[in-house]
Amino acid sequence: MKVNVIYEENVQLNIQKSFDLAMQWLRSQHKAKVKTSNPPTFIEAKQGTMMANTGHNPNWKKRIKINFNDLDGAKTLIRVEAMPLARNIFRVDKLKQSWYDGLFSHLFSLLLTYRESSKLEETLKPEIIQGSKLKYCTYCGKKIDESAKLCPSCGVDIK
Repeated sequence: MKVNVIYEENVQLNIQKSFDLAMQWLRSQHKAKVKTSNPPTFIEAKQGTMMANTGHNPNWKKRIKINFNDLDGAKTLIRVEAMPLARNIFRVDKLKQSWYDGLFSHLFSLLLTYRESSKLEETLKPEIIQGSKLKYCTYCGKKIDESAKLCPSCGVDIK
């Protein structure tokens, strides 16, 4: 049985920022490898480790395709499609639900969190200008150590 799990959502970010965040999210996923990318409109990757045919593990090997469509310059339609790489799928409903709850919700919560942290960053600028040496994660908005390479809260690579 062929299984494709598709999720679409509009985000309040421009297409380039949406693409960049999706690439960063893919790189943070365990055993993910980008196969093809056409910035800023398309990404194809493989992710996962397990080939057992239980069909409900969100880390099960899969192909992920992400399409980005610019809606008005400040809004992007993102379509994520995931397909398991195994031939036999059992518990299809559990597989779909685990990918909706894990894979898709993690990506879209990162996009939403970035949007919210951008608003937070604007309100925190006066505090930074006044000589405070606090550093904030640009993705989740949490305070982090100035020398941190990864955010301890969300795990995103800080540059």
